[in-house]
Amino acid sequence: MAYTSPPPSRSVLSNKAHRYRILLSLRSLLDRYLSWPLPPGPSVEIAIPSKVSKTPGSIQLYFFTAPSRPLCPRKQTQRLPPRPVLINFHGGGFSIGHARDDSRWAGTVLKAYPDAVVVSINYRLAPERPFPVPLEDGADAILWLWQEAQKYNFDKTRFALSGASAGGNLALAVPFRLHEELQKQRWASIGEEIELAGLVVFYPSTDWTRSRIERDATNPIAPQKSIIPPSLFKFFDDSYLLPAGLPKWPGTDRVDMSHPYLSPGLAPESLLLATYPPAVAIYTCGWDQLLVEGNTFRERLGGFVEEGKMASIGGFVVEDVIHGFDKKPSFCRGNKARDRMYGDAVNQLKVMWKID
Repeated sequence: MAYTSPPPSRSVLSNKAHRYRILLSLRSLLDRYLSWPLPPGPSVEIAIPSKVSKTPGSIQLYFFTAPSRPLCPRKQTQRLPPRPVLINFHGGGFSIGHARDDSRWAGTVLKAYPDAVVVSINYRLAPERPFPVPLEDGADAILWLWQEAQKYNFDKTRFALSGASAGGNLALAVPFRLHEELQKQRWASIGEEIELAGLVVFYPSTDWTRSRIERDATNPIAPQKSIIPPSLFKFFDDSYLLPAGLPKWPGTDRVDMSHPYLSPGLAPESLLLATYPPAVAIYTCGWDQLLVEGNTFRERLGGFVEEGKMASIGGFVVEDVIHGFDKKPSFCRGNKARDRMYGDAVNQLKVMWKID
């Protein structure tokens, strides 16, 4: 993806981000407090220090649990079955949004699996913290949860990731960064009994080699139906994709937009098979500029299943809906398309978590 003009200053982008965040938070409030059935709120919030990123700071983790199964340190005398964990990344173009925006998805998971724990990551946002900070915060959160697994009775072998839009990109790319980090001696204390059980991803970006115009061209109905104006897409890209921090082609100063950390759909087969769990589900939207690249990646992973290299690939196209359709306040009308997508995704988790 080439820049045709210098991006705006970081201060200008930060001012825009502040305004956009206020608007999105209002929409989220309408969904969380005025749309039925009401989703749950987080039961616990914990701040952890960033260790993976070179940019110091803290990362907020929001824990969602069923009322009957609160999050609390396990007593030595307790012998309860370890709990499966879903680690979620919210959307918002890496620049806006909040971990609470996915409360409805968390509630759907907990209704089906009351013993589960959903952890929504409030990763640090661009333009203040552009690529690769959100990606590194995701790896940091997983590493911390693995380290604390015994204390909170988490099942280290049943960690699944989920995310929508930009969060979907993170859910698909974080395993690569996590794999790189785990090669370092500093994480030896985590132990060997760790692995990701699955990925559940909603309308992700998977191929940053395509410009926004090129993405629209792959699905011409998308710009007609989208409620996201081109100016907002440009803001997202300018905020997150700060050229100085982007991957470069080896031995050059040219930005490599095909790098797996940006474009997980283009990752080499060897990396995918070394880092991905055996089960992945990708859901795409029929009226979305990201439809084709998401479908292409799902089909590519499906080829690994046919070759016996992965266990299962799920997900489908949700027809006649726009990007982010499940986050719109529904008030008393409900959202049948969202319910169908979330319902299927919950069934995918049953397979990933090996729940009878």
